[in-house]
Amino acid sequence: MMDKTWKLMFFLSEFFRDMYTFVRHNGYSPFANRNKKLFYKILIETHTVEKGLSLKEPKPLFGKDKINGIIHMLNEYDRTYSALPLEMALGAFQGYLDLHSTLGLSDDFLFYLDAYVEHLKRDGTLGNGGTKRAAPWLGNGELDAKAFLQSRSSCRMFQPGKLDSCLLTSLVELAQSAPSQCNRQSSRVHVYQDRAVIAQMLELQGGSRGFAHSVDNLFVVTSEVTAWGGAGQRNQLYVDGALFSMGLLLACHANGLGACPLNLAILNAVEKKIRSVGGIEASERLIMMIAVGKPLESHFRAARSPRRQTAEILQLHGG
Repeated sequence: MMDKTWKLMFFLSEFFRDMYTFVRHNGYSPFANRNKKLFYKILIETHTVEKGLSLKEPKPLFGKDKINGIIHMLNEYDRTYSALPLEMALGAFQGYLDLHSTLGLSDDFLFYLDAYVEHLKRDGTLGNGGTKRAAPWLGNGELDAKAFLQSRSSCRMFQPGKLDSCLLTSLVELAQSAPSQCNRQSSRVHVYQDRAVIAQMLELQGGSRGFAHSVDNLFVVTSEVTAWGGAGQRNQLYVDGALFSMGLLLACHANGLGACPLNLAILNAVEKKIRSVGGIEASERLIMMIAVGKPLESHFRAARSPRRQTAEILQLHGG
């Protein structure tokens, strides 16, 4: 009995330390480096513009307040930390202007944005954001791991129709190749093809506006809490679940399907509602949703989502 009591005490202690670390260093903390916070915030907000541009029919003049906010942050950002936020914003802004030029629209906001784009170009910024043309993986007759991995992009335009149950089973079987700590295999996959249920779940998730109506197949990946024990394992269900989710995304890509991961950065109350709608056990924590289907076009429009220079994230520790 005392042993179990001590284990519970360790949980409380470790969760408190987790809370302290997050509160101290998260993106809203006044103690975190301001320029680093701006870096991440600009990437996040600019990606929302990219996502809007990647939709089948982007709404004219969408995201004006969002873009004004990005410009304000760019004016305060020190590019010596990384040029990526400026490059990504420039590409997204140029894509935004190109869209409205194609639509034949004119607006004072577009003149203002065009002037800011020219300002960035004069400062030597190279555009590296916006959208690109992506395609389902068709293979080239031989294994090319690099081309396969680098060709995956999130698809937000799907053909109508439910995927065959045998194909869905095959995708999950491939995802089971993902590593799992001590072979626990705590990941679970819930598949939904009822439009009414999918609509409810995506509304609760909140990140699929503009293409939710085209989703006829939805995965929800979860992780079984019961597989884990001890304070040291409190976060491992998310690691296992994330590895499984990446395997599922790559399985979709390998089968020529389009897929879009949808984060579940939600409050417990929302998670409870999603579990209720989806018939998911309370012992399962939600990892992510994945919209999947056949791409609407052979070469679909996707967010460019440029990556950081490898040197910015790689630290070689000699020894």
